[in-house]
Amino acid sequence: MKKLLILSFALALSACDSNDDGSSKSTYSSCQIIGSDASDAGDRSHDLAQCWNASGDGYKDQNEAIQWCEQKISTYMFDTYTTVHSITYAIKSTYCP
Repeated sequence: MKKLLILSFALALSACDSNDDGSSKSTYSSCQIIGSDASDAGDRSHDLAQCWNASGDGYKDQNEAIQWCEQKISTYMFDTYTTVHSITYAIKSTYCP
């Protein structure tokens, strides 16, 4: 019985550090395109629909999260377009919507 009480207490404490989606507030859990200057409206819409979740618990280090996010975006742009356009992105503590 004591083990069950201790476990319940530990889960309650860890929940305080979590977002509603279960991701940790102290890590970067996703990378999302939040702006696109593509000339075609359909391309802009497609860009803004892109979001990637980090594996595991995400990244604690902001620089590592930025590098991971830039790699995701670079791969997406290379695989999707023949001409490059500007995008803006955000790293977030929450998972993709």
